[in-house]
Amino acid sequence: MACVLVIAALWSSPRPRAAPLPPPRIDEAYAATIQPILDHRCVVCHSCFDAPCQLNLQSFDGLDRGANTTRVYAPQRLEAIHPTRMFVDAQSPAEWAERFGFFPVVQRTSPAEALPERSLLWRSIDQRRRMPVPVAVDADGPTVCPVDAAALERELRSEPGKGMPYGLPPLDESEANAIGEWLRRGAGAPSAARESDAALAEIGRWEAFLNDPAPRARIVARYVFEHLFLAHLSIEAAPGEWFRVVRSRTAAPAPVDVIATARPFDAPGVREPHYRLQRIHETIVEKTHAAYALGDAKLARLRHLFFDADWGGASTAFPSYEPEVAANPFVTFSSIPARARYQFLLDDAYYHVKTFIHGPVCKGQVALNVIDEHFLIFFLAPDADPAVTGADFLPALAADLALPAQGGDGIEGIFARFKLREVSYLRKRAAYLAKGAGRGHLLGDIWNGDGTNRDAVLTVYRHFDSAAVVRGALGGIPKTAWVLDYPILERMYYDLVAGFDVFGNLVHQVSTRRYMNLLRMEAESGFLGFLPLAQRPVVRDSWYRPPGVSTIVDVLDPLVAAPETGIAYPQPARAKDDLVTRLVTIGLPRDVVGPREGVQWTDVSLAGSDPASRFERAVRTIVKKAEPFVRTFPDATLVRVLTGGTDDPVYTVVRNKEHLNIDFMFLEREERVPAEDTLHVVPGIVASRPNLFLTVLLGDVERFARDVAALHEGDESWARFLDRYGVRRRDPAFWSASDFFNDRFPGLSPVDAGILDLSRYVDD
Repeated sequence: MACVLVIAALWSSPRPRAAPLPPPRIDEAYAATIQPILDHRCVVCHSCFDAPCQLNLQSFDGLDRGANTTRVYAPQRLEAIHPTRMFVDAQSPAEWAERFGFFPVVQRTSPAEALPERSLLWRSIDQRRRMPVPVAVDADGPTVCPVDAAALERELRSEPGKGMPYGLPPLDESEANAIGEWLRRGAGAPSAARESDAALAEIGRWEAFLNDPAPRARIVARYVFEHLFLAHLSIEAAPGEWFRVVRSRTAAPAPVDVIATARPFDAPGVREPHYRLQRIHETIVEKTHAAYALGDAKLARLRHLFFDADWGGASTAFPSYEPEVAANPFVTFSSIPARARYQFLLDDAYYHVKTFIHGPVCKGQVALNVIDEHFLIFFLAPDADPAVTGADFLPALAADLALPAQGGDGIEGIFARFKLREVSYLRKRAAYLAKGAGRGHLLGDIWNGDGTNRDAVLTVYRHFDSAAVVRGALGGIPKTAWVLDYPILERMYYDLVAGFDVFGNLVHQVSTRRYMNLLRMEAESGFLGFLPLAQRPVVRDSWYRPPGVSTIVDVLDPLVAAPETGIAYPQPARAKDDLVTRLVTIGLPRDVVGPREGVQWTDVSLAGSDPASRFERAVRTIVKKAEPFVRTFPDATLVRVLTGGTDDPVYTVVRNKEHLNIDFMFLEREERVPAEDTLHVVPGIVASRPNLFLTVLLGDVERFARDVAALHEGDESWARFLDRYGVRRRDPAFWSASDFFNDRFPGLSPVDAGILDLSRYVDD
């Protein structure tokens, strides 16, 4: 891992706190020279909560905060730990050291002096330059975090290969010299960024909207905040900059004073918190990036959705922050019309789904093994959702829609209680539907994106402990699909995002995951409800193998929730594939589905002579085939097709792993069926943590496909393949390959791009 202090056999025990650093002077060269080096060589591993030793190098503030011996990802812990979120839980190196035991990695002796050889950062970098020996990399292995120079020296004498970047080529001479000179100048900070008058005016309009004292406006603002607290917000007047919405003790124009709570619905501790837009002063990394655009059109849309709607006689009393209320959005926000809430989520469904599939906590294999490797997401149309159309539906069932975040007395106690509520909800929902006309679902009951919104169909790819969400239907016909209605979508968000605490204990984390298991089955059942009754158990049995598992896990009896479908299927045995095909070809508007990729969707023409068409024709021969060559590939591989131009096509080769089922939390390896794995090849970068880089000459694309098909486990074919196309960790060209993909990413995805994480890169 790049720029980690050291990785070894055990976590070190806490040590005495180091003295806080003296305040730095301003170094105008930092932003243009030092942070870009950290971004491309260190942030690739040192970001978010999974940064080794909590050394977060996305910003000067993280570097100045230093490192910590406490591990954030420790799902077995019995007691929660205090959050250590950058820019939230402490505001200065001295406070980080005093409250949480952080220690410096830059030894600044005065505001104008920080001798390189006294700094853990430099000593680790210099060690790798002098001794770039191969080391075995285990991204999940325990870590030693030396708290001072003496401890680091002992570690490096014991294992000299643990210089930084760990297990990767060293920094080149110019990069190392730049960091050394910056240290000699005092390791100074960048100057504070200032917003333009236009940006301040736009920020002011949004803060005025969120802080309107009218009773309805206060409830709406709380709802919007709880759904956007994780967002990276863009504003039209400050292109390229990102902001977050926070609760502050202070109102504008005073500086923001962040109210730090574990969850956005926790009591703020002050009578009148102020919602403020705070600039993000750290490098954007893809694994935590969820973009949301603010602007005049969005502001007008929110006013229309929430204030032009008929609230009827609903109370406008501000909701309680007590856990039994605040953790259940169907109780907290019952006064806001359900149609307005659901449409708010649908308008930006990509963002909202991304927050819980892409992940607010950087990684999480135990959490992500609750979803399949590849599936599509559709949404129930508001007019087909009883939670929207039935005025008495949510008020009568809100108590059964409670979530585990409101707490309990143990894993099984929490889960049993909420499982019973889920069963109760589904039975009452079925009874509610039975009182109506009893019409089965029609194709038009799937939300059509209001004719133009491309968020109406989403594709999810899971890569072990991370996942990617993209607009449109990628990968051809999936094994599974979801149809989300308002109650499912809202509960998924509050279970996995608003109500989840990565710093929480075992009870919290396991109960959160197990509840999501129920929600996934409910979402799958939403899709099954569009199939013929006779086919639903057949399809479900194919998702939950071996025979009998579907009966064991089907505690929710979900198939009773929808009557016989009104859709005619010429071949009922192929109804699942038929439904997906109809939706993405004729059922949803073309502007909503967007252009389908032509590798897995073989009915799409690839007759062009352009480089992309040529590559895609070649790799059609290797996708969606359960062949031995598939098992040689890691989860996600990025491919560059070298054309000699400036816009080389980029693809992601996804190993689509097959499971007997995904119901059991800790038995994923036992449920794997590697012989049924397939490859998908999709355009662009569809991964947060690429495992491998490949480079293919345009003239070699046909040979590349043949070479892939010839791969076998256990022989020399993979090594020869990497010799020809791959970029190994020890390759001198590694950083140029990494830089290409990071630099190309914004051109491929201007809004969603961020620095890629290399902690899962293959160790050959």
